[in-house]
Parts: sequence; structure tokens; C-alpha cells
Amino acid sequence: MVFVNAWLWSFTVAADDSVPKNLPGGYAPAELGKEVKAAADFAVGEQAGREAVPLKLVSIVRAEKQIVAGTNYRVLLTVERSGSARQAKVVVFQDLRSRYSLKSWEWL
Repeated sequence: MVFVNAWLWSFTVAADDSVPKNLPGGYAPAELGKEVKAAADFAVGEQAGREAVPLKLVSIVRAEKQIVAGTNYRVLLTVERSGSARQAKVVVFQDLRSRYSLKSWEWL
């Protein structure tokens, strides 16, 4: 019985090593470059308009992107709101004509 369990365990470990970390069509880490900054700036401006409160982008903590018929950017931001820094998790879609739309904004 011990031998059978050890044998099955070796297949489980081998299978875990062969699973790709970034699945096709899924989110993958994004470089914090011009594209992510543009998406983050758009999100902050759009959300400021929705809340009718001034918001200022302080920093981009991390970003991921998903290639679809365009690009989804899932970004964790630090934003200044009413004099205090808060974090927000946002999703911005950039279509094939480079137009942005804010899909979600969640204050953390």
C-alpha cells in the first residue's frame, strides 16, 4: 500500500510541474510601462467623473493583461482621494482602436 501511494504521488508531482503558469487566454503579468500607465490614468479620470470627487494616481502596485479582441488590464492602484491614499482594483478594456473603457473599480 505504501508503495502504491508513493507511486501515485510521483505522478501528481510530475503533473503539477507540467501545468503552464499562464494559461492561453488568461491574465499574465504586465510590464509597468506606457500602456499600463495610460490605462491607469484613464481609469482614475473615469472614476473621478463617476464619483464627482478629485482623484489622483499615486502609484501602480501591479498589473496584469489579458489579450482578447483588444486588451484587458487588471491593475492594482494607489489613489489619493480626499487627502488620503487608498487602493483600488480596476479592470480597463482597450479595444482594437485604442479606445478605453472602465469595466470595474473596487475600492479596497
